[in-house]
Amino acid sequence: MKRKSIIYLGVALISFVLLNGNVRAEENIQLTDTDIESIGDNDAVKSEMHFGWLLVDSKWYYFEEPNMEHPGEMVKDCVMTIGDGTYFFNSNGCMLTGWIRKPEGWYYADESGRMVKGWKYINGAYYYFDAANEEHPGLMLCDGKYEIEGDTYFFEGGGCMLRGWIREPEGWYYADESGRMAKGWRYINGAYYYLDGSNQNYPGLMLCDGKYEIEGEVCFFEGGGCALTGWIREPEGWYYADSNGRTARGWRYVNGAYYYLDGNNQEYPGLMVCDGKYEIEGDTYFFEGGGCMLTGWIREPEGWYYADPSGRRAQGWKYVNGAYYYLNGNNQEYPGLMVCDGKYEIEGDTYFFEGGGCMLTGWIREPEGWYYADPSGRKAQGWRYVNGAYYYLDETNELYPGLRIYQCKKKIGDYEYVFENDGRMRTGWSKENGVWYYYDESGLLASGWRWVNGAWYYLEPVDNKMVEGCWKKINNSWYYLQAGGAMAQDWLYLNGNWYYMATDGAMKTGWQLVRGTWYYLYTLNDVHGGSEGVMARNTYIDGYYLSSSGAMMTREQSLMASRAQMYSSNTEWLVLVDRASCKVGVFRGAKGMWNLVNYWDCSPGKDSTPTVSGVFRVGIRGYYFDSGNARCYWYTQFYGNYLFHSVLYSKYNGSLIDGRLGMHLSHGCVRMDINNAKWIYDTIPSGSTVVVY
Repeated sequence: MKRKSIIYLGVALISFVLLNGNVRAEENIQLTDTDIESIGDNDAVKSEMHFGWLLVDSKWYYFEEPNMEHPGEMVKDCVMTIGDGTYFFNSNGCMLTGWIRKPEGWYYADESGRMVKGWKYINGAYYYFDAANEEHPGLMLCDGKYEIEGDTYFFEGGGCMLRGWIREPEGWYYADESGRMAKGWRYINGAYYYLDGSNQNYPGLMLCDGKYEIEGEVCFFEGGGCALTGWIREPEGWYYADSNGRTARGWRYVNGAYYYLDGNNQEYPGLMVCDGKYEIEGDTYFFEGGGCMLTGWIREPEGWYYADPSGRRAQGWKYVNGAYYYLNGNNQEYPGLMVCDGKYEIEGDTYFFEGGGCMLTGWIREPEGWYYADPSGRKAQGWRYVNGAYYYLDETNELYPGLRIYQCKKKIGDYEYVFENDGRMRTGWSKENGVWYYYDESGLLASGWRWVNGAWYYLEPVDNKMVEGCWKKINNSWYYLQAGGAMAQDWLYLNGNWYYMATDGAMKTGWQLVRGTWYYLYTLNDVHGGSEGVMARNTYIDGYYLSSSGAMMTREQSLMASRAQMYSSNTEWLVLVDRASCKVGVFRGAKGMWNLVNYWDCSPGKDSTPTVSGVFRVGIRGYYFDSGNARCYWYTQFYGNYLFHSVLYSKYNGSLIDGRLGMHLSHGCVRMDINNAKWIYDTIPSGSTVVVY
């Protein structure tokens, strides 16, 4: 066969030379196998030989070089290193490419025919051809895990490099996208896994089903290797793993509550504390059975504690829901225990607390009596003003300092005070042995003038007794102290006589102008007779007539008043209209004792429509009536269509049309100033007598 090949090659070369001239043996000379067979029988070319590579019919062949063992002989059915590459040839001598099966396993030759060594990406998968295999260099690795350049890789039976999760007899491994065996933490499909690189026997083996110490942290893994997060139940209690799978230590805020994972627990680091109070970083915290940190009020067998919103056990004062509480940090046995139901000394002051622990303020009842706590809660001592009264909390009481005194007289400082049954310092009026005394707002007995509840009273400077029911001359002026002790003011009617005391209470004498009217009060030893201070009535003084009411009158008023005395009225009011002088007089009293109250200008009927004369009675009344363009307000009827009413106003805009008074203008009614018309409307009752003359 070898001989035939050589002959064939020679014939081919001769033929090619005849056709194309000289060529290099390395050029592509293409012959068919049939040609080779026929050429092999031609002895004429036996002496011609080819060396090296030859491409025949798209296939490569190799002929040994002159320096080889069989120069010119075609290589076949072998693996041969040529230059820097290794090549595979089949039994026909054709160079192989792609996958090549050998008894020891698989190889791979690339497109150039060279045997691949190292990594090769083939049809969507990576393969590794082991150049370090001394016996079979380039042999494909398969069905196991291998150390390659310091990293571990996994290959299936067909040699394909594995990625992702890989099951081995000892457990699970994970290969990343590069195929390298993963070590340490990996986040895969929403969960953390740990591939233990420190496992001496199986580096990179996945941890599962238990808790493990990893880089100083405790981590929990389920049977499938997924790192557990959230709450984890172990026989000794609960742990909490953060989202990265590491066991939490210290404080954690979970679902609206705080928990503490005790990193200082020597036996079980990170174990959740629960059901009790614990010292954490110098502060005390309380936890319920489920481990939730408690805040607010906490009940323990020894009493109540309070935890701030931070969870720390409170000490000292705390303001909770509108009340103060004291958490006693000085309690040696139970620091921070709430004080309750009693009085306690706190920082040098005494405070009172109810059974529920709330600090008390205001009045506090103890077996020995009453105490008072200021708004700050401190027990008060000395004077206190409470709800309009003064009280004295006796700081000199050695047994019960601050106890309220009551129902006694006590000298405090330079003054003596009286205290009532309820402890109030006596102020205001006090009747003692049938005599009235007045204690001023400072608690001292008053003397002289005192203004009390809108009236003046006088208390004797000598014995502090209130003066009442008599005249009293003070600083050369006479005053009258009425039965209740109040000083008389303005007009005083006493024993059938009138006196004028004015607003200052001092009795007045001589001529006095009172609210626009003159009166005469007799002076001491008055030449007109009469007792000092008494109002003159029904007499002439200095040429002026004083009516029965004491008012000094003009001639017209006097004449009208004299006329009025002969009439009676069904009410205490009487109205007279003097048509000639255009005056209206209003009297108050009774027949023979009418006193002139008001005297006004008016406009009665004109000559063609005079006001009716006679004696009449007040009838109906109303707000207004209209007459043409005019409107008259506040009318009061005294006879038929005869009325008292206002002057004329426009019914359209309310402006004054005719405000004249003191002349005869009306159609028979009596026109008046609008204010006077309203006064009659408001004051004079129906049935009162009206005299028109």
